[in-house]
Amino acid sequence: MIPAGIFKVGLSLTALFTFGGVCGFAVATRRMANPTVRAQMEERWIESRQREDAARLKLTPAQIEQVRPGYQQLLADVRVIRETAGQGLIEAGAKQSRSLWLQLTPEQQQEFQRLTEERRAQLQKRVSS
Repeated sequence: MIPAGIFKVGLSLTALFTFGGVCGFAVATRRMANPTVRAQMEERWIESRQREDAARLKLTPAQIEQVRPGYQQLLADVRVIRETAGQGLIEAGAKQSRSLWLQLTPEQQQEFQRLTEERRAQLQKRVSS
């Protein structure tokens, strides 16, 4: 049997770790929901990659200017991927909902409609805040 003191310490550490994880997730999610912050992070990532490549490959200033359009294209590609991934998630969710709908009883379909409306409202609330 575990002594009470050790159990309390373990439980406290578990609670502290869980609370920290939830807070970190909330802060990160909220930050990434802001399109301006997300765009700045993408730009900083591209700039950092470009600086590291230039330093490690010992690129000359002329070479840096020649390859700059490639990094701008990478930034544009990353943004397109992010946008299409979001649309892909929406389509995958809709597909799953349609297949689930066919398996439900009429009562379950009504509850599923309410659940879907609640989820939409929560999403709208997150997007608007």
